[in-house]
Parts: sequence; structure tokens; C-alpha cells
Amino acid sequence: MKVLVKDRSISTSQGIVRSGDEVELPEAEVKKIMVMKPSAFEILKAEPKPAKKSTAKKKRARNEDGTLKADDPSTPENEAWEDA
Repeated sequence: MKVLVKDRSISTSQGIVRSGDEVELPEAEVKKIMVMKPSAFEILKAEPKPAKKSTAKKKRARNEDGTLKADDPSTPENEAWEDA
């Protein structure tokens, strides 16, 4: 959970943080500190994580007898790999 420190200084799992610092702390730790010092932090909005690019999985192509296919260097396509 990302928070902005409002208190002069606070000892956390990330070390000593000072007023104006933005730090990422576990939610349980933030709640525990807020019980003792309600005005210690300002909770910041979480930024949305960028979506991961979906990459097509490839696997080795096989011949009818189960052995691995080799690439034919005379073609632009790599026949040794196929989409999973």
C-alpha cells in the first residue's frame, strides 16, 4: 500500500521515513501504525498495473515418428517451432 508520510518521522519495515516521503508498506503495518498515530499517513491511490503483453507460446515441432523437426534454412519461416 502506497502512503505519504505526514508525521515528522516514523520507524517502519522500510527504515525510518520522514515527512513528505512516499513509501510502499504492507497493509497490516499501515493499519497498525494508524491505530497508534491516526494522522501519520495519507493513503495514496494505487496506480493501475499495466497489462502484461500476451506472448504466443511456442513449442518444438515434431515429425510423425516423434523426433524434433529441423529448420529449413532456405525458407523464411522457422519450421522447427510451432504455436502451442
